[in-house]
Order: sequence, then C-alpha cells, then structure tokens
Amino acid sequence: MINPKENLPKKVDREIITPHRLTVAILLKEFFKFRTSDIYLVLPLEKIRPRHVQDFCILILKLIQNPDLTLLELRNLLVSDKYTVHKHLLKEFDKVLDNVNSKGMRYFLDLIDEVRRLILRDMDTVRKTSHLQINKSSVVGYYIRRFLLNFDKLTFSEVTAVLQSFKRYYEPFKRAHQVNPDPLMACKYKEISDWNSDKDQWSRRQAELFIASQAALLSNNEGKALNPKELQFHIRNLLKSNPDLAEAHFLSYLNYLRVKEFCGAVHSLHHCFDRMNLTDNRNSGDEKNKAYRFAALNLAVLHYQMEHREEAFAALKEAITMAQEANDNVCLQHALSWLYCLINTNKDKLLEHSILKSLDLNLTYIMSLGIQSFVQYAGVTSGNPKQIFETITKSDIVNCQHSYGDLISASYAHKSSLWLFYGKTEMSSLWSQLLLHLNMETAVLGKSFCGEPLCLSICNLANYFTLQGEYSLTNSLISLAKEHFPNEPVSNSWILCENLFVFIRSLHNCHWFEAETAAQKISVVDPWESKLRLTELLLYRKDYSEAHQRATEILKHKLRIDYQIRAMILLAEIQCNSSFPESVPPGIISLLNSSLVYANDFHLNYLSSIVHLHLANVQLLLGMPGQALELLEGGLVHILTHGGHFDRARAVLLYVKCVVANAGHKPEGERNKIILEAAKMLDDVRSGFEKVEAFSRVKDVLYLQARLYNEVGANSERNKCALDYRLLEEDHPVQSESYLLTFL
Repeated sequence: MINPKENLPKKVDREIITPHRLTVAILLKEFFKFRTSDIYLVLPLEKIRPRHVQDFCILILKLIQNPDLTLLELRNLLVSDKYTVHKHLLKEFDKVLDNVNSKGMRYFLDLIDEVRRLILRDMDTVRKTSHLQINKSSVVGYYIRRFLLNFDKLTFSEVTAVLQSFKRYYEPFKRAHQVNPDPLMACKYKEISDWNSDKDQWSRRQAELFIASQAALLSNNEGKALNPKELQFHIRNLLKSNPDLAEAHFLSYLNYLRVKEFCGAVHSLHHCFDRMNLTDNRNSGDEKNKAYRFAALNLAVLHYQMEHREEAFAALKEAITMAQEANDNVCLQHALSWLYCLINTNKDKLLEHSILKSLDLNLTYIMSLGIQSFVQYAGVTSGNPKQIFETITKSDIVNCQHSYGDLISASYAHKSSLWLFYGKTEMSSLWSQLLLHLNMETAVLGKSFCGEPLCLSICNLANYFTLQGEYSLTNSLISLAKEHFPNEPVSNSWILCENLFVFIRSLHNCHWFEAETAAQKISVVDPWESKLRLTELLLYRKDYSEAHQRATEILKHKLRIDYQIRAMILLAEIQCNSSFPESVPPGIISLLNSSLVYANDFHLNYLSSIVHLHLANVQLLLGMPGQALELLEGGLVHILTHGGHFDRARAVLLYVKCVVANAGHKPEGERNKIILEAAKMLDDVRSGFEKVEAFSRVKDVLYLQARLYNEVGANSERNKCALDYRLLEEDHPVQSESYLLTFL
C-alpha cells in the first residue's frame, strides 16, 4: 500500500481533560507519595519492591497510551492478578478520589498543585524535598506536563465543568462500593480487555499511536493485530473524537481489504484523501495535486486486490498521467511497480527501466523490489539459473544495508520457490527452514516481520512433508499457518496447501470422492492446478476418455511452463494406459520427447527426470528393457535425491522391472541371482508406498515380490509375502486394479 501521509500541516486542537486522565494523574501522585512512605520502605527489597515498581510502570504506560476507561475498569486493572499493586496505595487512591468527589473546588485545586510539584525542576528543589519527583523529559513527565499545560488554559467555568464531569465519572464506582465496601472486591469483576469500552474517548496522541501500531501489525505481523470486526469498532470510536484524522480512514481502508469489502474500502479511501486536503486550508495546489496522485494510485491498488484489472489499469493510468505532468518521479516509480502486475507484454523492459530509474533517484526499496520481481519473471521465462541467483544477491545487499525486513523475508521465499521450480526440493525446503529460523527482530532493528513469505515457507514445508508421508507434521504446519494468517490474500497459500494435502492422501488411499472434492476446492485459488489434479484423478479411476478430453483442453491454453509439461506427461500416461496391452501409441514417444525438450530449456530438472522415467517405461512396454535401463540413468538419481517417498518407490519399482526383464536371456544361475536381489530391493519400494499410505500399490509390490520369490524357488519368502498380502487386504480392502503393467 502507498502511504498517504505527505507531511501536510496538521491542525492541533487543545486536548480535553477527561476524568480518566485526571484519575491517572492522581494515581501517579499517590504512587510517588507511597514510595516515600514508611510502609513501602519496609517491603522486602529483593522480592516485592522491584516487582511492585515494574508492574506499576507497565500499568501506567498502558493507561497513558490506551483510550479512556471507566473508573470501574481502571480499578479492575489495579486489583487484577496481572499487576502487583499494594493495598495501602489502593486505599489512599480511593480516599483521594472520594475527597475530590465530596470536598469541592478548593480541595481539587490543591490536588492539582500537588501534582504540579511532582515535576523535577532543579537540583535545589530535589535537596529541599523528601518526595520523589518525575523527570520532565520522561514518558510520565511528558504526560503530567501536558496535563498541566491544558489545565492552565482552562477558564474557571471550564475547571468547574471538569470537576462536575469527574463526579459523574465517579458515581458508578461509588454505587458499586456501597454494595461491597471492600475496596479490593468492589470492582473485581470479570477481567476486561485493555481496549474494551463502549464510551472510548481518544486524544489525538492516543489515536495516532493506536493507528501506527495497528498499521504496522497489519503490514508486518497480521496475526497479532486486532481482528477486522474489533479493529473497525475502535476506528469508529476514535473518529468520533478525531473526525479530521485522515490516517484513521486509511487504517479502515486496510482493514476492509483484509475481508475483501470493496464498498467499505472505497468509502474509507475517499474519506482519507478528502481529510488530507481539508486538514489545513493553507495547503498549496501542488500539495493537493500530490494527494490526488497518490489517491489514484491507491485506488488502482484497491482494484488490483479485488481483481478488477480494467478498473485498476484505468486508475493507474490516471496516476501515471498526473505524475508525468507534475514531474513526480517518486509517484511514477511506484506506479511503474504496479504496472508490471497489470500488463502481459514487455515486462522485462519495464522492470529494467524501473530498477535503473529507482537507482538514480535513490529509491532503494522500489529498486530491491524490482530486482526480486525481475528474478521471478526471469525464472518462468527460461532465464539462466546462475545469473538469476547472482541477481537476487544484489537485492540481498540492499535489503541488509537498509534493514528491509519484508524484502529480506521475500528474498528467502523467492530462493525457496526458485529451487522448487527447478526441481531441487531439498534446497527449497532448506531455504524455507532458514527463513523460519531467521531472527528478524535482531536483523531489522527490533521490528519483527511475519508476512506472506513466512506463510509461503510454512506451506512449502507442509508440501514437502506431505511428499515424505509425514502427515501429522503437515497437519501441524497447516494449523500454524491458519492461526497466523487467517485473512486473504495470504490465506490462499495455506488453502491451496491444505487441499493439495487432502487430495494426495485421498488419491493414495483410493478415496475418489474426497480427492475430487479437494481438487474442486483448489480451483478457488489456482484453477489450472485444479484442472490438472482432476485429470490425474480421472486417470487413476481409469476414466480414460474423460481424462483425455480434459488434458487436451488444458493444452489448448497458454500455460505456465511447468503446468504445460505436467499436462503433456498426463496426456502421455492416458494414451499409454488406454491402448495397452493391444499396442503402444506411436505418438507417445514424440509427446514425451517434446516435454523433455521444454523441461531442459527451462532447467526443470525434476520434471525432466519424471519424463525420463516415463520414456523408460514406454521402452519397457515395447520389449526393450536394455534401452529402458539406459534411460533410467538420466532421471533415477535425481528422483532418489529430491523426490518424495511415492516417486522414489515408483522409480525403484520401474528399475526392478527393467532389471528382471533384461535378465531373461542370461544363464539360469546368474538370472536367479539377479531376480533374488531385485526381490529384496522391493522391500524398500514397499516401505515407501506404506509411508504415504498407498496400500493398493503395496499389494502390487507384494504380488510381484511373491512371483519373483516363486521364480527362484524361495518358498518361505514367497509365503511370507502372501501372508502380508492377505493381512493387508483385511486391514485395507481397497477395490482397485493392478498398476503393475502400465503405471509407473
């Protein structure tokens, strides 16, 4: 989002002295008086006194920063278990409040003078008094000085109004105290939230602090921000006290974006820039035009988030036109960064121009973001991997020099995704783990970052554990992502991850209905992934005509290269299985070779290895096991290194079938030795399929293993395989045909 704050002059009104602020000042006075009393001095120094002071400091800081509380709520905080407040301090505090309510104006003015004497003036004053005093430059000192400054500006009638307002403020507590005279129990109701009040009164400083803290959390750590409903409630309350606060409307705009509420977001954005222009009538025309430029730019961002591409392009075009007319290079570079997301042609030239211009203007953030976008674009357009990783290192240098926490995390996520795209799953999971172990609070000057890159890393590890058959770890990681990233668009990552997990597990267990449901849910966040998974499901269900039709339909569209290669592999599998055992389609090798060329051109090593396995399988079906073994050398090592348990088991199973078929013309003794070794290798294949719960595949492996043991006369091993098959059939009675003949 583009920050609308443009250093416009602000109109600062005199703050109202509310009963809550008066009560906090009284509490501070009584605390410093209590610290010099005999009761405090006899407290155990090593245990109670440090805890007492620490808790009170934290409590006062919350009371100063938070909106006004009722006296009942304030007293509830004082007697709660969260803070250690001495009974004597509470007693004296209650007594002073009662005196202010009952003794009138004279006592009230004397009390203000006592508060005034808390401020540290000079060293002579310190020597003459025995009371502790407040440093005027401290947080509490600033609060007291501001309170006294606003009080001194009041007329006598306004002072009287303050006193009368305090009496109305004190009345609910007085009634509760009459019901239960015990000062520690009169207000000890259910513990409340620090922000919970239907009558919030916000000073401008409190509102600005709240807005800044919530905006930072929405940008860096959304999980710790207030939920959308509660945040909108507080925004409405602070706008009642500060109707001209433009930043509050911008925070409302960000909050509406979290829940995809278009009307509310547009309404808040318009109010934000209206308030910015009405803040002070002395704004020059150039400053107002600058606000209009950024308003159009933010409107374009809003439409892009809502997937209104035409409207976003129109608003962005307006922002670019105004920026060019005013020669505003900063706004123009922001607009060019978003233009990259909206156009489909000449992206490389646009990114190159944006990076070079940002470098000239010293816009380091936009430059680093442009480098990462360029790396992402180069990855999917057959860029050289070596040059890509060298380029993203330049972004890392800029990020570390300027402590850009979000871009540091994004760089890790980009490296992880690039390694995954190239088929190096182990390297991909390593970079995801490095991001999760990165101490961002130390790296970025105490500001933690917990945004989309972190969610992507969690989901990447969840997908990795799914392929490794660690389903309990996958569930834990998905639950973690749900907890920290509940809102769109970041939530789309774990929605896709969760449904992929359900689909893969259901497919292995032959639960077709659950797999189909999961594949259909994927279409919400990734339509092409959903189509590919549904086609894969039809292949496993042996609905070859429908699967062939869907795969052909997918290939008619211009897809991302990895999707296209996967669709071509699926089409080859469908053609092979639908025509076997009568024949092997003559065009299947040409189709697989075409997909192999694409995979090699784009450096997609894992998909290239999968294609090698399918080519070897076709050679085996054609009765050429020797050529199949040679082809296996091109992909087997990579699959065993970076594949999941399912793919590794399939690869080793294919290798065993090729070895056994190739041993048919060897002498009987040598042939029996090869078959016996191959049968033992199937133990690893069996354990791999069991790990991912592919029990129908386990049955096929047991059947093949029993046949091989029977071939060499190993009757005891054969019988054991038969027994395991029977027990497995009882535990998992899945009705499925054998995959041994054509499937990998």
